[in-house]
Amino acid sequence: MFKLSELLKNTAIKWSSFILPDAEVTEVVSDSRKVRPGCMFVCLKGRRKDGHDYIKEAVRRGAYVIVCSEECGERPDNVIVIGVEDTHGEYARLMSAACGEPGNRLKIIAVTGTNGKTTVTNMIYSALCSYGKKAALIGTLGAYFEGEKSSIGTMTTPDPELLYPLLQSYADRGAEYAVMEASSHALALGKLDGLRFRISAITNLTPEHLDFHGSMQEYAKAKAHLFELSGEGIFCIDDSYTSRLAAECLCEKTTCSVRDSGADFYAESPELNGVNGISFTLRHKSKGTLVRSDIPGTFTVSNALLACSVLVRLGFSEDEASNGVYSLCGVKGRMERLPLDTDFSVFIDFAHTPDALSKLLETVRAFRKPGQRIVTLFGCGGDRDPSKRSLMGAIASRLSDFVIVTADNSRTEDTGEIIDEIMSGFDRNCPHARIENRKEAIYYAVQNAGKGDIILLCGKGHEEYEIDRSGQHPFSERDTVFSACRELKK
Repeated sequence: MFKLSELLKNTAIKWSSFILPDAEVTEVVSDSRKVRPGCMFVCLKGRRKDGHDYIKEAVRRGAYVIVCSEECGERPDNVIVIGVEDTHGEYARLMSAACGEPGNRLKIIAVTGTNGKTTVTNMIYSALCSYGKKAALIGTLGAYFEGEKSSIGTMTTPDPELLYPLLQSYADRGAEYAVMEASSHALALGKLDGLRFRISAITNLTPEHLDFHGSMQEYAKAKAHLFELSGEGIFCIDDSYTSRLAAECLCEKTTCSVRDSGADFYAESPELNGVNGISFTLRHKSKGTLVRSDIPGTFTVSNALLACSVLVRLGFSEDEASNGVYSLCGVKGRMERLPLDTDFSVFIDFAHTPDALSKLLETVRAFRKPGQRIVTLFGCGGDRDPSKRSLMGAIASRLSDFVIVTADNSRTEDTGEIIDEIMSGFDRNCPHARIENRKEAIYYAVQNAGKGDIILLCGKGHEEYEIDRSGQHPFSERDTVFSACRELKK
């Protein structure tokens, strides 16, 4: 039970029918189907459904308090109705209050950006754990604390009804740090408005999720909101959008760069060591520190640099930050090399945007040896920004030696039509195959691999499912590759 006055202490109330401060509320919910007698029901307006349409149902089920952003018509007797400007942000603050303000009991580090969030958060988390700190990790790959994994669904940033109780449980169990990925969707919808971040960092900003945000300006605005919730912001200023965000940020700010030696943290003399990873010299306040990672790729330099910057700003020495980052051997679905007894290599990577695919392919081109082919297998998601499809087709055909275009969570769209859009930007002089079934496409890649080939399975990364018109189905790229290799040896 919660005192209504305690729940509302951070709520910006515009109007109310009446308020009884000593009234007790059993719980806070946003799904009318979960309403129980004594609940507070918060009306959230989504893209498909509007919680305001379910007020009568919530009252029928016993809701005692209704929080809304629109007039709800006839106000129910003996039910407290509270009007606010934005129910999404208030829902986050209400959930935080109901969970005892866990953000005040933890040092929370958030990482946002188009690409690299998962790797950077894993680097920071691995470093904290390597130094004996009680740290939790929340992101695309799940939620982790003290060796336990909690299910949080498929969202990068969980909804408030999952996130705040999870943080509360970690704080109750003695966690000192929580490292989390902050998605643009979560930021735009105010899901994190109940938190205050010790440090927030941004990796990069390139076109993505424009089907949701509508424009790069709105996408950048969503990312910028994170720094309004933060005590300090760390910006990798190697693209124009993050540079602009850094310039406009009002919180304490720190910069890092692979290109600009004038940044607070600078990656000097980066070296790509092929499939064996990267190294560079971290320059900070005239001190030089060797940083290494076993994860290959030019993007790993940027990711490791940002992770080191965060760790140093948290109070670790440059040497401790470097050793902590090196403690992470790899991240599932992020330039993940599969352990195969073959004369070709297979990597799985989450690259699903034009920028990520371009960086991945340029990285592999930089470390491949003479005679090695780059075989790229990819598709584009359905019900998502279609403008990137032809761009990714152009990038794949320009930077690969062979391309297999296939499905990637087509959802309600026709896979063939998605591939047609990809092929509209494709250079057809590049050798390629069109295979709509992703499992068959992977078998084709493995069974036609040549000695030294580098096969890149792009787009799904950590995902263990495929989504089509009939719903979500289990699908493991790893298992598919291993199965194809076993058949190859028969």
